Amino acid sequence: MITQLLCDLFFWLADFFVGLLPTFPSFAGLRQSQGPTLAMIAEIGRFLDLRTLSVCLLLVLVVYNIRFVWSLIMWIVRKIPGVS
Repeated sequence: MITQLLCDLFFWLADFFVGLLPTFPSFAGLRQSQGPTLAMIAEIGRFLDLRTLSVCLLLVLVVYNIRFVWSLIMWIVRKIPGVS
């Protein structure tokens, strides 16, 4: 009787602490929402080479990120007194 009470208390506390953890979102509808995007990529692939398009997109993202990092570095440098 006492052992059952202690076990119930332990499992109740364990259930309480596990319940405090956040739940993961459901990805059940992800395949349906990707359908139109994949169809659009397939249509683009009929007219353009996807490797060339992906390399161009990658270069644009790299240049944009380099500009962002450079502006961040310059902002930090400008915060140093005596440096203009």
